[in-house]
Amino acid sequence: MSIQFFTPRGPDNEFLRLPGSLRKTVRWLPQIGDVFPDFTVTTTQGPLRFWEWAEGSWVHLFSHPAALTPVCTTEMASLADCGEECRALNLKNLALSGSSIDEQHAWHDDIRRLFGLTVDFPCATDPGNRLSRLFGMMHDKQSTTWPIRKSFLIDPALHIRLIFEYPFFIGRNIEEVLRTTRALQLHDAAGVATPADWDQGDLVIIPDTRPESEVIRQFGAQSQTLTPYLRVVENRNGRSGPQH
Repeated sequence: MSIQFFTPRGPDNEFLRLPGSLRKTVRWLPQIGDVFPDFTVTTTQGPLRFWEWAEGSWVHLFSHPAALTPVCTTEMASLADCGEECRALNLKNLALSGSSIDEQHAWHDDIRRLFGLTVDFPCATDPGNRLSRLFGMMHDKQSTTWPIRKSFLIDPALHIRLIFEYPFFIGRNIEEVLRTTRALQLHDAAGVATPADWDQGDLVIIPDTRPESEVIRQFGAQSQTLTPYLRVVENRNGRSGPQH
């Protein structure tokens, strides 16, 4: 296993230099907008180099405490059950824990037997929790041996766009992972914001002063100015979808 902090190589194995503005570190705390560092891991589907595997797709990179544990089992089953939705969003899942590959294969067999579901995404082993600690997934007041439930949503250009953190005893909401991916993709496609509790088909917020003619062209509906600082529109054109 290795990790590479912002020293990418090109097709001829030459070092590539990134602009200084992208050279943020994740050694202390990964932040929204950072380029996620490259790393290599062993997974249930073989060796994986993150940038090569992830680039061009949205990625849900998440940690969980361990294989063969109860709450993690329900999370894995829920993710395995939403494969079609993930593919529609061009969203890949990558799990990270300290459990061995053999333990994870045995665990996936249990999930298949219990729920009739196949875990069809790679699940990485992180011996000694080295990567988990570098990525801020280890919270020592929770445990010094297991990572918390932490999720990163990473865009096709490898930038961190959203971060979730959950304690051991609360399973993450997989629908929220899908909902926020849709919201990010809609923002990137149409430059809109999404209100509290937004879901696909709900009103969206226009956060700028774009002309009404442009709003109608983009969304197929007229906007409503509720206050001088709150302008909304129905997204009749359904403008969203995976960003490739």
